[in-house]
Amino acid sequence: MIDKSPSGLNEWLHFLKNKKFPVQAVSLARLKTQIKRTDDTLDGMQANIASDPLLAFAILNEANRIVPNKNSEIKTPFHAAAMVGMKGIEKLLPQFAPYNLNTKEKPAPLIAFLSEIQISYEAATIAKHWAIEKLTSHEDDIFWITLFRDSARWLLWFYAYPTMTVIEQKIQQGEKASQAELNTLGCRIDELTVHLCTHWHTPNKVIESFLTKHIPNAKELQTLAHLAHHPDELPGFAEDKRLTILINNPLIFSYCANKVAHEANRMKWDSKNLPFFYRIVATIMHRRIGEIIQMAHLASTEAATLFNKGGKVSLAQQLLDPNLYNRKAKPPTKPSLPLSPLAELKIALMKPNSQGTKQKANLALKTILKAIPNAQHSILFRHSDNKVSPLYQSGYNIEIIKAIKWNAPSGVFKKLSQKKSASHLAGAKLNKIVNELPHKSDQIIDKNSHLMLASTQSSANEMVIFWLETRTKFSENDYNTLKKIVSLISHTTL
Repeated sequence: MIDKSPSGLNEWLHFLKNKKFPVQAVSLARLKTQIKRTDDTLDGMQANIASDPLLAFAILNEANRIVPNKNSEIKTPFHAAAMVGMKGIEKLLPQFAPYNLNTKEKPAPLIAFLSEIQISYEAATIAKHWAIEKLTSHEDDIFWITLFRDSARWLLWFYAYPTMTVIEQKIQQGEKASQAELNTLGCRIDELTVHLCTHWHTPNKVIESFLTKHIPNAKELQTLAHLAHHPDELPGFAEDKRLTILINNPLIFSYCANKVAHEANRMKWDSKNLPFFYRIVATIMHRRIGEIIQMAHLASTEAATLFNKGGKVSLAQQLLDPNLYNRKAKPPTKPSLPLSPLAELKIALMKPNSQGTKQKANLALKTILKAIPNAQHSILFRHSDNKVSPLYQSGYNIEIIKAIKWNAPSGVFKKLSQKKSASHLAGAKLNKIVNELPHKSDQIIDKNSHLMLASTQSSANEMVIFWLETRTKFSENDYNTLKKIVSLISHTTL
């Protein structure tokens, strides 16, 4: 089977719509405890729900799925939690996938995921501040709408990190975001978000924040920006009836704040594209552009204080850059993207002290732990002078590993030691070859095991043999990732 990323709207919908929502492990554990305790109330759970955006998002979606009156939408997670109740929240638990922030080295997809959430919080806080200044009385709704309009983007970074990295690189190289998305995904992320939100029963206001029925189109945005062309003067008034209606819809704050936060994170606060959105908001609020910028900066400091997720440098911290707005002093540097585990391995293998079999095996195991999370147990062996010896392992009891006679005659290991190979075994295929594995190694395999075996020449006279086992399931992507790791450490590819 060819390892192929989804392409086009329907394939990406199929890929993402049933993915579990990543939720911080500590938040999920706390929620389970709160549900079990009979003396806990929903009010006491509010802080925990609010602390994790996808936890809040799932509860909000569930409330809007079960609410009978669609004309009175539930727009905040706290209202949603009250509607869903303890039992309803408990039923949502299988929809979540826990992640841990306590690990020393966070995987690149997790870092990117946290970074994207931080950007969304910054956008939501900016939108809220603008709404407060406009006296719309919808500031809390706008905060959550702005936050959750990036929900599909969060999942893409978490589950399709390599693809999103390609898109980001294209944008930083000057390609328009819409074109980069179309060329890479086969669809727009906004389009994908609308369909996913419909599938998830997300409040209509989130969906409406993408639609030109509720948001000005490109030409209308130009008109609004032109009305605030002179920074020292108050903007003019929109004369078009439709535009007048649209600029009184607070969803436009959500749209503009999202654009400002993403652009400022990508190209810094002195990006030449930001004034366009400032001018639009200035026209909407009938305020000078400088005031709009000041509100955005103030909101970013609030976001850094209240919602720092640790995935990136905050927008507030960027404001402290002494060379900001001074391009002659120092050319703006593009934000560096976290490297994928495979890219990290490739770079590490270029170092002179990484050429030995033991060093390669060590780097390979570290990469496996990051890139193949389904691998519950891993062993890397060295084959040299017709002898097999374990070099590194993860997940097994070391005493059990020592007790296995790895040098005993084995048809499987004999084939692995003779030439570069890879195989993915489970069920009947695995049962068929169990007796050909090294003596006593069957004790670390059970009926539910999936086993991936691979080997490659790591030096002129040595081979590395890979043993990856799980009691859940290895995907085709896991298998292809292993083959890439094997290829990278191969002596023939150096």
